[in-house]
Amino acid sequence: MILLVLACSEYGVREPDPPAPADPPGVDPDADFGKPPDWQDCYAGYYGQYYNLPVDHPDVEPEADTPAPGDPDALDWWDASRLSYRQFDGSLDLGSNWWPVDDGLEGDPRYFSVRWTAWIRAWSGTQVAVQLSVEGDAWVLADKEVVVALPASEDPAAQTFDFSLAGGQYPFDVRFAQRSGDLSTFRFRVIGGDVSVCYPDFSGD
Repeated sequence: MILLVLACSEYGVREPDPPAPADPPGVDPDADFGKPPDWQDCYAGYYGQYYNLPVDHPDVEPEADTPAPGDPDALDWWDASRLSYRQFDGSLDLGSNWWPVDDGLEGDPRYFSVRWTAWIRAWSGTQVAVQLSVEGDAWVLADKEVVVALPASEDPAAQTFDFSLAGGQYPFDVRFAQRSGDLSTFRFRVIGGDVSVCYPDFSGD
């Protein structure tokens, strides 16, 4: 569970039991972020959408000299036609040898992608620190801008990245893809900053 409120303890966030993993609360299947949550009463976590990449996709098993993808929004790895399932994820510390998508298709459980959306609130202007341990492709977007990019990473060692946020609330987007067969590691944590991360509010969308 990611919940960082470092300097403003008066902004407590209730920590109810999360919903069942396969049944995110109040999800509109066509929504990515929903509305900002009620920060006094929200679920800490992410809306996870899991996708299956087919073995004949041109981006799987890339040649060694193939340039790594840059802009995640320019890729079709998160197209609705590839969606396998969606769930609430209270933590993105998912470990190594991690293979969450197996639909019985050729090549499964290799070749998959995931998009997690949430809202992040900076209680003041702050420097946010996040930690990533990845074998695969990973991006972090705050306010729909890429703030961390680790495309085609083969190094599972934890790396720390910093970015600035002015006080306010912003859509928060974490993406991952596994395209090369044998290794899959994903661990993501917010480790610093005067921030909270909560599940989107889909009620009324």
